[in-house]
Amino acid sequence: GRFGEAALPALTVALDNDDILVRYNACLALSGAGTSAISALGKALEDTEPIVRQAVLYALAMIHPRTPATLEIIRNASQDPSSSVREAAWIAISQYEETLLRLPLPNAEWKFHLDQERVGTDEQWYEVGFDDSDWADIGIGRAWGEFGYTGYIGVGWYRRTISVPENPGATDAVLWFEGVDECAWVWINGQYAGEHDIGPAGWDIPFRIDVTDLIRWGEDNQITVRAMNTVAAGGIWQPVTLHATRVAP
Repeated sequence: GRFGEAALPALTVALDNDDILVRYNACLALSGAGTSAISALGKALEDTEPIVRQAVLYALAMIHPRTPATLEIIRNASQDPSSSVREAAWIAISQYEETLLRLPLPNAEWKFHLDQERVGTDEQWYEVGFDDSDWADIGIGRAWGEFGYTGYIGVGWYRRTISVPENPGATDAVLWFEGVDECAWVWINGQYAGEHDIGPAGWDIPFRIDVTDLIRWGEDNQITVRAMNTVAAGGIWQPVTLHATRVAP
């Protein structure tokens, strides 16, 4: 690894070694090759062993200069099936990004409606001008069962408008969901932003939705979340935060 880029061919070969510790150490050593190693490390994130994927993230976090493309690889790893890899990804993200704004979304005054017939998407319940005045009031940060929907299994929709300050100089904006039981689909200002849909296993997995191109700085923004559970409590049971960031120097 101390040979830098000159070691790249040998270390790339080592990524296919049968010994897990050889692969692990090859990943760490690749950080010395700088940005030339990013492609090989990206492929190493497909390794079947979580400890090797962890090493990839440690290496990516050490590589300079930092680039948005590398950050995107790290962000994708935050959805890894392994909790230890996801934790390593979050640590790498925190080192890689400079957070300029952290805006917790309000826990109260959300509008909520059950969608037992699953017609909400077709009827565009996510539109900015959609009339949700007859919807129930609900909060987030607790399962919908704690708001009178105990035992409900299916789809429920959340809507709220939030005020967003002027851009503090960020190049990226993401919504951090700390937990939705169990799946979620998100719209910002009527535009589809992304989803977290890995089935029942996703109920306690934090996830990020990139809203960089959808957020309106210095304005009110309408947020819609379609949540679905197939077992247990349901809903946006953990906090949601808007993060405005840029790649750290």
